[in-house]
Amino acid sequence: MKFFIDEPKTYQSVNNKGRAMNKWISTFAHVLIPDELSRDAFIESVRAKASMLDEEFPRTKPLRVDVLRGNHIQISVYPDKNQFNTVFIVYIYPVRGEFRFCEASDPKMLEGGMK
Repeated sequence: MKFFIDEPKTYQSVNNKGRAMNKWISTFAHVLIPDELSRDAFIESVRAKASMLDEEFPRTKPLRVDVLRGNHIQISVYPDKNQFNTVFIVYIYPVRGEFRFCEASDPKMLEGGMK
């Protein structure tokens, strides 16, 4: 199954750590993930980036990464013990189907929809 990373919802950061995290996650806007393994690797890369920034900026509160699973996946990043100062939220949705162009003139011959 394929997945789609939606536009990250970033929030105004008050420090360089938050700005660096927002800049990094913004590079993944509207990205297609080909399978479950890559999806899980992306989630782990968010955790790794948060740990890396925690080491780079030791005087700030550590970042917490929460992953909520359901029909879609929500990844929230915020300072530990301060959920109201969210750095970003990003959603990963499953791809429902693909549309493919077909030159057939008969509408019944068009491809697309669920695969």
